[in-house]
Amino acid sequence: MNQHDYYSNSNDYINRWVISYADFITMLLALFMVLYAASSMGASKIKDVNKSLEKVFVSETHNAAQKSAEDEPQNPSDKEILPPELVMKELKANSQLDDSVIFFKEKRGIVIRLNDNMLFDLGSAIIKPEAKVELDKIAQTLSTFENPVVIEGHTDSSPIMTEKYPSNWELSTARATNIISYLTQQHEFSAGRFSAVGYGEYMPVSSNDTPEGRAKNRRVDIIILSSDNN
Repeated sequence: MNQHDYYSNSNDYINRWVISYADFITMLLALFMVLYAASSMGASKIKDVNKSLEKVFVSETHNAAQKSAEDEPQNPSDKEILPPELVMKELKANSQLDDSVIFFKEKRGIVIRLNDNMLFDLGSAIIKPEAKVELDKIAQTLSTFENPVVIEGHTDSSPIMTEKYPSNWELSTARATNIISYLTQQHEFSAGRFSAVGYGEYMPVSSNDTPEGRAKNRRVDIIILSSDNN
């Protein structure tokens, strides 16, 4: 850098205060002009100006508050995960279920037990039309809280060996899955709330030696989990 450039840069640095000073003088002149204009107006005109400014600022504040409220994440539901006692209370209050549907409390939560004769034809996983009426009633209760739900399919020990269902495992799983599909599609429940399990004949509640026992074992259990199991 030669001597001429040095002094030129130094002068530019030193004279920068002039820009700030000029801005200050400009704002001061603007203030005097506003004061002069205000002094030239009558009291009524000043009030009109104040009202106009107030409307502008109130409108801007309202719009900002509205936008802020819209930008805040919305809670899609104020429903809660209920303890088993309150789930049972909701079931009794909201459901007018068929006599073949029973519900009871166990360690995991509340079990709604449906006999497979009401739900499906023999060897089928297609839900009967009359069964959908009962599922709709159950869905009405499920919509009042957010507890996770497990659907369990069970069969008796009678073997099944078809092209579609090689064993009772496949049949029981398909039945549980189809019920979840119905609830989530027809009642718009979140699919993540449900899980399906097929136990086949391996979790009987009665003896498979009698027709009555086998009928009890062919079932679907809807388990509404308690908060302790989440």
